[in-house]
Amino acid sequence: MLVDVAGTTHVAKVPSVPADPSQGVMAAVERIAVDLGMPTVDVLAGCSLFVHGSTVATNTMLEGKGATVGLITTEGFRDVIEIRRGLRSDQWNHREPYAPVLVPRYLRLPMAGRIDADGSEHAPLDLDQLPAILETFRTEGVEAIAVAFMNSYANGGHEHAVAEAIEATWDGEWISESAQVSPLMGEYERTSTAVVNATLMPGIVGYLHA
Repeated sequence: MLVDVAGTTHVAKVPSVPADPSQGVMAAVERIAVDLGMPTVDVLAGCSLFVHGSTVATNTMLEGKGATVGLITTEGFRDVIEIRRGLRSDQWNHREPYAPVLVPRYLRLPMAGRIDADGSEHAPLDLDQLPAILETFRTEGVEAIAVAFMNSYANGGHEHAVAEAIEATWDGEWISESAQVSPLMGEYERTSTAVVNATLMPGIVGYLHA
């Protein structure tokens, strides 16, 4: 949809292109340009604001087509995203299955180190464990890594140290720190948000850059 300076609305609807959604966006712009009798480049050059909304991320999650993610978390908390809040949509139906877990347990690996709720360091981070974790991720074809430590909303230092160490040795570029993505209380919510972000990063960033 294009709104010109006079307030006139011009609308074009074209099929999406799942293999490259940016082609669908440009096809719509080109259709409007044809209707206006203008070159596409002139239409774009004359835009003071270009707003783009998309269901690419939603569709990626619904279709299960995101990246293979590895999760690094605090020792004793690797099952946070599987335990969740212990709630089902129908709390009285104990046969109702939970939704699938985005990261299987063998790709949820713990590291020693602990931040207390007040942001102080309770136990130092053990970066010596990281090489073995990354080797497992390489073997299992992990494409993106989420890092989510206990109480990192109060102090994201441990997460950031791990992210920097990963960047120095990891072949990929997709690292999602929970304290940066969602610096809020609630281990399940923050961890799952970091995991979803990691799941989407390779595809969505490439799409936006296109």
